[in-house]
Amino acid sequence: MMRLVDDARNWWRWWSVQVSALTAIAVGWAMASPQQVLGLVTYVPEFWRPAVGALVGLCLFSLHSGARVTQQGGKANG
Repeated sequence: MMRLVDDARNWWRWWSVQVSALTAIAVGWAMASPQQVLGLVTYVPEFWRPAVGALVGLCLFSLHSGARVTQQGGKANG
């Protein structure tokens, strides 16, 4: 059975939730405007694209993971 964390009512203050929301917005933009994403990709030289794709994925994973494990302020100053 799934149980909520003690401070669940402050979900909007958590950095991990904020980073996930920004990522969801970016993915939604990419799905709504794929031609703009392709336009951005053309600036990356073709031989660098696999490395840049892997780097973007690694950065997003690191950002989400880092936000999740970083100690944030308590309830009073959070």
